[in-house]
Amino acid sequence: MNNRIEIIIAGAGKAGELIAGNFIESDSGFHAVGFVDDDETKQGTSINGIPVLGKLADLHRLVEENDIEEIFIAIPSERGQVVRRIIENTLGCKLVYKILPRQSEVLLQDFEEDYLKYVRKVRPEDLLGGEIPKSDQQEISDHAVNRTIMVTGAAGSIGSELSRQLAAYGAAKVIFYDWWENGMFELRNQLVGDHPEQDFEFVIGDIKDRKKLNQVIKKFRPDTIFHAAAYKHVPLMEGNPVEAIKNNILGTKNVAEIAIKYGVKKFVLVSTDKAVNPTNVMGATKRAAEKVIHILAESQSVTTFCAVRFGNVINSNGSAIPIFQKQIEKGGPVTVTDKEVTRYFMTIPEAVHLILQSWVMGENNDLFVLEMGEPVKIYDLAKLLITLEGYTLAEIPISIIGLRPGEKLYEEVLVKEEETLATPVKKIHKTKNYMDFDKFAFLANLMLLSDSIEEEALNITALRGRLQTMIPTYHPREESPKQTF
Repeated sequence: MNNRIEIIIAGAGKAGELIAGNFIESDSGFHAVGFVDDDETKQGTSINGIPVLGKLADLHRLVEENDIEEIFIAIPSERGQVVRRIIENTLGCKLVYKILPRQSEVLLQDFEEDYLKYVRKVRPEDLLGGEIPKSDQQEISDHAVNRTIMVTGAAGSIGSELSRQLAAYGAAKVIFYDWWENGMFELRNQLVGDHPEQDFEFVIGDIKDRKKLNQVIKKFRPDTIFHAAAYKHVPLMEGNPVEAIKNNILGTKNVAEIAIKYGVKKFVLVSTDKAVNPTNVMGATKRAAEKVIHILAESQSVTTFCAVRFGNVINSNGSAIPIFQKQIEKGGPVTVTDKEVTRYFMTIPEAVHLILQSWVMGENNDLFVLEMGEPVKIYDLAKLLITLEGYTLAEIPISIIGLRPGEKLYEEVLVKEEETLATPVKKIHKTKNYMDFDKFAFLANLMLLSDSIEEEALNITALRGRLQTMIPTYHPREESPKQTF
């Protein structure tokens, strides 16, 4: 027994019982000291001879009293909040945290029978996000079968997961469109390896290239286009506003207009909470993209246009968590812009699943807002990641560096005038009073903006002014970053 690793199981429900009975007490090298569970009725009981020692709040004391080395988390529901509590209650204990996976990791497989083999170390994405119901998965699968689907920005964080899930759901044909050669190379290797029998097309192209888009959509005639291509990095776009406008606004207009031309049945725009009362160029251009598809939705009856707006996704390219992980690997410090900065987070698979659910039920001119849960302080997230990697805050310090150009302390998901309606899907809401604005003035200003950037590289002040005319809710922060052309 002394050679075994001492563990505590968090969660004394069915999953915890199965772990205790079928995994821990085998020849695995682990010894389960006890359970913790917040259910009052389980206190003082035992499961498979293993006692329930207390609640989650008792973890720090129990770990120290029993020389615990690892915690197994067996709580399938309400995952993000519970995982955060477990780690917060054991700060400084230098533990290994293991967990049962989310259902989304074993898409369309029999999770109930096979999940034990998926037990693994806790990952950053386990700190946030929730579960994906299998009934919803089946609904999407039924909708995807026999359809030809195109994904722009297919090699990006959201686009690549859209690509993987559409492939897993059995879409008849998928056209992957992106300019990023390396990302497309990796995506192609993965999808062809995982789904060798499926019909895929990997097209290297830019949404700013209207002629190439026309050729591709004309040739393949997709039923649906998921438009995920966008420049997204806020500080970088503050210094490159011309490129943000060309890509996020005019590129969206290109794809949407050509979709109408060739009779695409549905167009889904992937948007962002940064489009709401934007303080940066990126958010303003995404808000403008929402308005572009709104106008096109009203002007024709060929293509059904809808948009999906949500917050940050965990582990997307260049986002906070991968940056924090690299800083931890180097010994710190972990840099946080402000102690009070909060963000909404969702796992990439969960966000994409809800995008697909929005696709299934979307009607013309719908703007869906995903329920992101409770906002999380970035400072608290940094502390949890340091603990998850086996360090204390004394070993890996956190440094406060100040807000970057265009950043907010808090993000929003609705404009003041927007109201939401419930949908059949729990975590998806739909807006009411969707974007009542002067559409002729918007289009006139968009034409002027397009002509200006073709003729000359405007300075940031001029570009911000033009964007403010188009997006009245856009209020840029005062600092002006260095111009980049």
